[in-house]
Amino acid sequence: MAEVGASLDDLLQDLSEEVGRRLVLLDDDLCVVGYSIHESDEDRERLGQVLAHSDSWARPSVAAGGWRVRNIPQLGRVLFAPVDDQQRRVGHLITVLRPAESPEGADLAPLLAGAARLGPPLGLRALRGDERRGAAARLLDELFAADEGRRSGAAAALIDQGLLGGSGHYCAVALGAPPGGEGAGTRTTLAVRLTVDFVARTSTASVAGGVLGDGVGVLVFPRPVVAERLGRILGRPELAGVRAGIGPVVGTLGEVPRSFARARAAWRAAYLAADRHPVVLNWVDAGLDGVLAMLPLEDIGADDLGPPIRRLLAEPRSAAMIETLEAYLAAGGDARATARVLCIHRSTLYYRLGRIRTVVGVELSDGGVRGELQGGLRLARLAGLIGGAR
Repeated sequence: MAEVGASLDDLLQDLSEEVGRRLVLLDDDLCVVGYSIHESDEDRERLGQVLAHSDSWARPSVAAGGWRVRNIPQLGRVLFAPVDDQQRRVGHLITVLRPAESPEGADLAPLLAGAARLGPPLGLRALRGDERRGAAARLLDELFAADEGRRSGAAAALIDQGLLGGSGHYCAVALGAPPGGEGAGTRTTLAVRLTVDFVARTSTASVAGGVLGDGVGVLVFPRPVVAERLGRILGRPELAGVRAGIGPVVGTLGEVPRSFARARAAWRAAYLAADRHPVVLNWVDAGLDGVLAMLPLEDIGADDLGPPIRRLLAEPRSAAMIETLEAYLAAGGDARATARVLCIHRSTLYYRLGRIRTVVGVELSDGGVRGELQGGLRLARLAGLIGGAR
């Protein structure tokens, strides 16, 4: 452990011996930074609960020099003492109260004084963490530069500075809230930081992250990414609306921009068709939506679509026609299956298909035509020309 980390650990253990309590130190995001010796089975069980769940707790509001007691499932009554550095909140010191213990009756002065002593080293640790994150973000910007020399230099520096491990299997992730939404930039930045911190806290692995100039978050892993684990991180309430796309694995850091281009397309597909895709979407699972998401969808209008789709969109009552046609195309032209999905009689379906055939002006029995119609409708949905993507 680094010198600052060791000094902080020593201070924490000394304070534990002084006050006769088992202590856990959390940073301002309520992630475990350090803990004193937990000897008994009961102590270790409680510590396990803190390690597993503390970062999901709501941050307590505590005045400087004060304290607060909260009931935490599986732990009981937990006392929170704020840890500040130069009037900046950098963490909390916590201890589990015994069943009959009253903090009002206990002498909290030594604990609160000890929390104050932990402030400067914890603040320095946070500052060095911020510096490393900043360096990684700047180098990632260089890694995606147009100039090959800058890309090569950034790749070497990421490894030389220990910001990313050397590997033969790199994978890029694009993530963030849909652009333009309220607080999208803040949630994107938070999602990157929480993911990087999670990896650092739970393993010896490395991951570099940052937010690019256009506001898209980027993570680079020196290994394949586990979508389920990333999904659990993004499932935090404060990251509502944040989605991610995972690019294919590449062999070198120099190839990461190619992985990221596909990760970005998968990310766009994940939020443009939110009800069709999971929060974390692999490029290999994005299918046609991923390919279409590589287009400048914001610039696509009805005039850019084929005549059959344009005629359908121009119909005053097109919504029901589109729903019927999409179901029919998804069923591969199987009328019985389509009627079952739409919960209508087959004679009603044939009537609707007749009307659709008249409007679009093409023969629906032609497999090639059906493929073009399906792709055109999908493009229209992703471009926002038809309701919401589905």
